[in-house]
Amino acid sequence: MTTQPLRLGPFARRRLVRLARRDAATVHDTEVDAGDRTSPTVATLQARADAFARREEQRFFRSMRRELTEHRVLTSALRSDLDTYEERIDRLPEGDRLRIAEGQGTAFEELRRLERRIRRAHRRSDELSALINARFTAAQLRAARMFDRSDEKAAVYWGALRQATSGRVSAHPPALQRSGWLTSRGTAVDALHPIAAARTAGEETAGVAAAGNDDHHRRTDASA
Repeated sequence: MTTQPLRLGPFARRRLVRLARRDAATVHDTEVDAGDRTSPTVATLQARADAFARREEQRFFRSMRRELTEHRVLTSALRSDLDTYEERIDRLPEGDRLRIAEGQGTAFEELRRLERRIRRAHRRSDELSALINARFTAAQLRAARMFDRSDEKAAVYWGALRQATSGRVSAHPPALQRSGWLTSRGTAVDALHPIAAARTAGEETAGVAAAGNDDHHRRTDASA
């Protein structure tokens, strides 16, 4: 996920070589047992990368708590407004449904008011989603870069360990396990559990609005 290759400096490489020599006496023979491809140093690299990813995730939630809460509340209110709009449209005679924009009376005024509120909610929801996903992607990239660097360290260390053990360990270095939210291909709204419900609700309301595009009586997605 990084945009440029990582490079370990000479001091980091020498330290990894020293750690490999230290671990060589205690490491298991992974040529025989391919399921055990770890060592104290690999476990430390995994733990540090996991801790960094958790901090990035927690920092994202702390910094975006207000926006995430607003997004959930807005999505719930939008779904309620769309349901109300649908019910009021259904109560109108067929002829009146064609003249909502110019109709006179309380029913038409209320429908136009709902349309304006729904359009505002759609715009704000789009703004919040863009902001949340941008911050989420930035957190993903920072954590992924930490894992990339840790993978590079593991590869250097494993090569030195294989040399120190005269090839008793596997030729392939162990791959560090990445957090689930780093490997997901979705957005912040569907990748992280605390706002997954908001994403589901948002998709449902989007589906209602999209269905409304096929119905010329629905004006909730019209431009402001």
